[in-house]
Amino acid sequence: MGITKSLMIFFHIVLLAVSLSNNIILTSGAETTKFSYDHCFHLCVEGEYGSRECFVDCTQKGFWHGVCANKTTAKDPIHCCCYN
Repeated sequence: MGITKSLMIFFHIVLLAVSLSNNIILTSGAETTKFSYDHCFHLCVEGEYGSRECFVDCTQKGFWHGVCANKTTAKDPIHCCCYN
């Protein structure tokens, strides 16, 4: 009975940890965040409008997070993209 109870507690702790993870994947040493770029609006300019301003604007618009990123390819300009 004690082993079964311990296994169930361990299972629930693992399940909780996985569900609270922040969706970051490591791919060949690079850190990539999974989210859609559907809500990109403002150009990010170094020294003028960066990740901090982007995050603040996104949270004010009702999103959970915002980051300066390329919309589709590395050649595209960097925009502030919001996501939940």
